[in-house]
Amino acid sequence: MNLIRIAVLATGDELLNGSISDTNTRDIARLLAPAGYRLGSSLCVSDNPEQIAQALRQLIPQQDVIIATGGLGSTGDDLTAKTVAQALGRPLEENPKAIEMIRKRYLESGRELDPGVLRQALLPQKSVPLPNTEGTAPGFWLRQQGCDLFFLPGVPVEMRAMLINTVIPALKRNKPGAAPLLRRNFGFFGLSEPQIESRIPYADFPQGVQVGFSLDYPLVRIALSSESDNAENLLDTAEALLVEQLGDYLVARGDESMAAHVGQLLRRSGISLSLAESCTGGLISQMLTSVAGASEFLTRGAVTYADSAKIDWLNVEPEIIATYGAVSAECALSMARGMRAASGSDLSLAVTGIAGPGGGTAEKPVGTVFLALAAENVDQVRGYQFNGDRQKVQQMSASMAL
Repeated sequence: MNLIRIAVLATGDELLNGSISDTNTRDIARLLAPAGYRLGSSLCVSDNPEQIAQALRQLIPQQDVIIATGGLGSTGDDLTAKTVAQALGRPLEENPKAIEMIRKRYLESGRELDPGVLRQALLPQKSVPLPNTEGTAPGFWLRQQGCDLFFLPGVPVEMRAMLINTVIPALKRNKPGAAPLLRRNFGFFGLSEPQIESRIPYADFPQGVQVGFSLDYPLVRIALSSESDNAENLLDTAEALLVEQLGDYLVARGDESMAAHVGQLLRRSGISLSLAESCTGGLISQMLTSVAGASEFLTRGAVTYADSAKIDWLNVEPEIIATYGAVSAECALSMARGMRAASGSDLSLAVTGIAGPGGGTAEKPVGTVFLALAAENVDQVRGYQFNGDRQKVQQMSASMAL
């Protein structure tokens, strides 16, 4: 059993006013678990010296380890080092090792050193600076009342690198954890959480495997986890049972997106794809190209929003639109065929619909969407009725297309 008490302290006004989400706490928890450590609590406070100091005074007597993120830059709102010094009664001092780290980072990047940046080397007395391989602001470590405190930058890529390269190795040396928590994540699309849960063969799962649910709209994420000494074998068995029951709806593994999974399948098969989007406005293209390697399968994409674009770019016959409407199975199929003829790709995917909030009719209400796929000697077209606001209709359309 893990007896090490670990807390995260996230600082930043932007975390509390909704400007950005706190992904750091999530990533810290995910990275600590395989090393045998669990988060016991987390606390988020603003860039207010009194609140930060109060949080530290509250957490230090209760925790063995505190991992704090944010406030280590060179701007006026980066107050962490100064606040820690005041709260713990340790004067700020210029740390020679921190200065060396900062100068080295600037030298490696070929940038001219701004003297103002050196304020990042002012650390509480008896602090040990931690190297930042992704940025210029060093982190720092100190011990207070038997508690180890690690202060890391708030920038996610910098925080993750420092956690992996410095914090976790230090914990392993000084505070060995419990058995690693192994986790396998799966993304499912096309079934609701209750529908998925009803199909999970809980009774057949080996003892020592836990099942967790989360919603990553429009995907339902399932995590299988185990901290048993035989965790790998237990998870192998549970995964096989899960895929046997729900494999038709499995669209992603690990932390990958559905678009990443589809892209991987297309790359492996050597199949090229082109896109003709109307109501999704390029969302499918964006999802696919957000993952490296899209150039290996995606040849082109067109946002043919207006009827004239469908006619001019995709050679959709005006009579089709006049007779059936731009939102119709006939138009979607003609869009896909036209894009395939223009691009020469193996597959062409087209989407047209009514995302709302206006534009719907009794025959074709908001959320009416048609998807078409054209390939050699194979054409498919399907109609859907999606619920929700404009963003959800677009997200569901793009996800169903994938």
